[in-house]
Formats: sequence, structure tokens, C-alpha cells
Amino acid sequence: MHGHRGLTGRRGPGYGERFLFSVALAVVSLLWITQDMATWATATCAAGAAAGAVGVCYFGWRFLRSRGDAS
Repeated sequence: MHGHRGLTGRRGPGYGERFLFSVALAVVSLLWITQDMATWATATCAAGAAAGAVGVCYFGWRFLRSRGDAS
């Protein structure tokens, strides 16, 4: 019973997983921005798409560099 660490022993998401989350954020934000919404909602979707694009670039670069170091 005491040997079971639960979720505390789990590693955090890697660069590949963060890259995929960023892609998902950008895609969903761009899909929602096509809807007719209030100005604040459109601005939130634009910010989400921008943050997703930055995340794709950053985590994609880090993922590729981590894969290059491993080989």
C-alpha cells in the first residue's frame, strides 16, 4: 500500500505532448473564430490561436531538439 505513489510518481507531459496540445488549441480557436460571436469572444479566440501558434513553434522546436540529442 505504501509503495503505491499514485499520481505523484507520474512524469509531466513531454515536449511532444505539449506540441499536440498547442496544435489542438490553435485548431479549436481557429474553428471557433469563424462563428458569429461577441467581440470579447472573438478576441479570446484570436488570443487562443496566437498562443497555440507560439506553443506549436516553441514546443515543436524543443521536441525536435530533444529527439536530435537522443540519437
